[in-house]
Amino acid sequence: MSGHGNIAGRIILFVLLCIAVIWAFFPIVFMISSSFKPGGLIWAYPPKLIAEPTVSNYQNIANLFPRFWGSLFNSIIVTILATVLTLTMAITSAFVFSRLRQPWLKIPAFLMIFVRMFPSIIVVIPLYPVFNELGWLDTITPLVLCGAAFAVSMATLLIKTFVDDIPVELEEAAMIDGCSRAGAFARITLPLLRPAIAAVSLVVAIGSWNEYLFPLVFTSNDARTAPVIIAIAMSNEDGVAWGGVMAMATVYLAPPLLLVLMLHKQITNVMTMGAVKG
Repeated sequence: MSGHGNIAGRIILFVLLCIAVIWAFFPIVFMISSSFKPGGLIWAYPPKLIAEPTVSNYQNIANLFPRFWGSLFNSIIVTILATVLTLTMAITSAFVFSRLRQPWLKIPAFLMIFVRMFPSIIVVIPLYPVFNELGWLDTITPLVLCGAAFAVSMATLLIKTFVDDIPVELEEAAMIDGCSRAGAFARITLPLLRPAIAAVSLVVAIGSWNEYLFPLVFTSNDARTAPVIIAIAMSNEDGVAWGGVMAMATVYLAPPLLLVLMLHKQITNVMTMGAVKG
């Protein structure tokens, strides 16, 4: 009986897993397939599952939404800069919190977590007049700074957990050989953190890539990112060109998907490290 029970449990678990996967991937599959359909067939009822594919939706992006490609470039630049800035601060902060066991470090650690608890809109309101006085509105500067400010606390805590697992004796041995504390960390510990840094960079990059509120508030034209342009395209009073919107969304999906494929080995290594540790 126990054998039959185990089989039934596995079947139920497999069915639930399939339902969860279908639930998660259905919007993405629908979006990609719709981007290759003529606009009149996207919302056809009954749905037409098989249709002759067309690339006209992609060809018409520049005509229907002329600012999209520029906004996509803005998204790429903001994501790269925000990720690099976040990792730079997070790695150095993780080193300090992990290696320097000082009581006063509890204060900045608490403040990092405390600030992250506030909704983004609470921070946007007082920052808007500040950025206006500095002449930073409609530039990528506030997007990079705000994106990094909101991501650095989580990134620091994640990297710190991996720094804690690396024996400090390795750094002490390097210091005996003449390295400074920072030099020992850079030469010994930092290379061992590559899988963790890759995983954290993916999380930070996707968060920055999907950010909507900051570019909506702090930009008006030149520095707007792709999520804002896609949202504007969906609120067109003259009617929504759904084929073009689906094509834009599919194009916007490609960079993070490519990043995941590039970093999947490092992410797998991090997950394996966690499993072995457990």
